[in-house]
Amino acid sequence: MSYSEQLLDAIQAHQFDRNQTLLKLALANDTPEILASLADNLVDLGFTDLAKAVYRALIAQYPDEDLFKVYLAEILLNDGADDDALSLLYGVSKASDAYLDSLLIQADYYQNNGLIEPARAKLLAADKLAPDEDAIKFGIAELDFMAGDYDEALGLYEELVKRQASFGEVNLHERHFETLAKLGRYEEAVQVIAAHETDLIDIDSQYQAGLVELAAGKMTLALKYLNQVLAQSPDYVAAYPLLAKAYQRQHDSEQVLRTAQAGLAYNELDELLYHLGAQAASQLGENDTAVQLLTRGLKVNPDNSQLLLQLSNLYIQTHQYQANLDLLKPLADDQIEPRLRFNLAQSYEALDDRNQAKAAYLLAYQSLQGDAGFLKQMILFFRTLTDTRSLVQELLGKYLKLAPTDEAMLALQAED
Repeated sequence: MSYSEQLLDAIQAHQFDRNQTLLKLALANDTPEILASLADNLVDLGFTDLAKAVYRALIAQYPDEDLFKVYLAEILLNDGADDDALSLLYGVSKASDAYLDSLLIQADYYQNNGLIEPARAKLLAADKLAPDEDAIKFGIAELDFMAGDYDEALGLYEELVKRQASFGEVNLHERHFETLAKLGRYEEAVQVIAAHETDLIDIDSQYQAGLVELAAGKMTLALKYLNQVLAQSPDYVAAYPLLAKAYQRQHDSEQVLRTAQAGLAYNELDELLYHLGAQAASQLGENDTAVQLLTRGLKVNPDNSQLLLQLSNLYIQTHQYQANLDLLKPLADDQIEPRLRFNLAQSYEALDDRNQAKAAYLLAYQSLQGDAGFLKQMILFFRTLTDTRSLVQELLGKYLKLAPTDEAMLALQAED
């Protein structure tokens, strides 16, 4: 039995105190082939320090055997010794049999560090050396996809998918239709989904199919895939907003509300679900539910201007003017956008606080003077005030440019 085998047996038996002694004996007596195998096994067992010692000994004995340098560099990269590892990799010449392996490890290193262009350059060089190696083409395609170079990625995915349906854990049919969708070619993406429906068995592929069908306006198919996802995994939280949107486009407010509430049970931080659910509840006449959802959403993110305006609008629509003031008065001036300012004005007007209403209308006017609904409400209010005739005439002139057939306003203009 070789000393290398004895070392591995000792490790398996947890006799770690023998490691250094047996390692020295192995390095002094075993053949290079046995030592190379030992290093490989040590890496698999997680004893990388011992493996590094073996590779360093082999490099010292066989300095022209670049593959040992590549294997050592890979361990060093995993240990965080990047400079030492890259020095070894850069030292592998283009004429070396190990040059391809060196390029692939460099590409992996650059990708893991977010350096997409250097990683792609290394893979392109590797592709020239091994043009029939699909793993390299797949790596280039993935980098192109990550970088948003979808035209480049598409050609590679289309080439690869002719030979296999998946690569590792990646469904190539999914990548194919997903890339088409990224390019805005939704109809082609939908056709790919339909042609390979039986291959879309994993939950992520079904989710992506639902996303693409939704973007393509195929609501029935979007609902099918997204419901399949949630049937398999109710905690797949990303599917709920998409499913709610699909139901919304089918004008099914009841299902939108139900989906939003179900999704929030799994992820109470999803602000879009608060928005969609409240919108649906309002359409169903369930205003209390809508208020509850929006209030919860604003507790999650008090700075969500969409939810804030939505709740303020709901208070105005349901004549809850004091509730609207309680909502908006604590805000700083720079937090009150023109629409909210308009809602403040209407609330003050309804509660007969005319001075505050006047100030709010005037503040909102600069931004909303092109909005016919705002101008009409402002005209009707300012007609009740004294010394506002010239302002009302100015407002009427602007309003009638936007709504020239409003007979009631035309009569007011003539009257004033």
